[in-house]
Amino acid sequence: MSQPSLPSLMGVFAHPDDESLLAGGVLARHHAAGARTCVVTATWTPASHRAPELADALAILGAGAPRLLGYADARNHASAPEGAVRLVDAPLDEAVGRLVAHIRAVRPDIVIGHDALGQLTGHPDHRRAHQITLLAVEAAALPHLYPEAGEPWQPAALYAATHSQSGVGRLGPLLRSVGKTLLAVPDAYVTTTVDVSP
Repeated sequence: MSQPSLPSLMGVFAHPDDESLLAGGVLARHHAAGARTCVVTATWTPASHRAPELADALAILGAGAPRLLGYADARNHASAPEGAVRLVDAPLDEAVGRLVAHIRAVRPDIVIGHDALGQLTGHPDHRRAHQITLLAVEAAALPHLYPEAGEPWQPAALYAATHSQSGVGRLGPLLRSVGKTLLAVPDAYVTTTVDVSP
């Protein structure tokens, strides 16, 4: 008797390292169980100094080669060539279309990305990536939207990686010590947890 195949997983994150910090355990565990996994990164370009770092991280996590949307980081000019559009300034329709193309090409069952708060500090790239991911997951299923991006595909689930107020632990005092505001969701908002301790 054959085992049912595990659902495929796509992570969508703003920067190289977000995938490791926010969903690395989930990606690695999913891959180790035999599922297809990949990551789309919204900022930094293939020629940037962080591209090899991202490739190494994805290889360790079993998430394939980097998939980059190619936008500049809102706070780091080294992320893309001079004059490149920052993710936060990119036309929404364009950014959604780029992500739709990846969703339709990969055809993931599950998409995981940033939460609406922007992950503890409210980074504008994290919030923008969240918005783009929400729209792209829905648009990918609609044949009249972005027809040039491939055949429609509807992921079965979308999850937002988040931090609950009770789960912040030592990160809270650390962030406050460097003058950062802490943005965490009420515990009741958390619907799913994954044990990634192995």
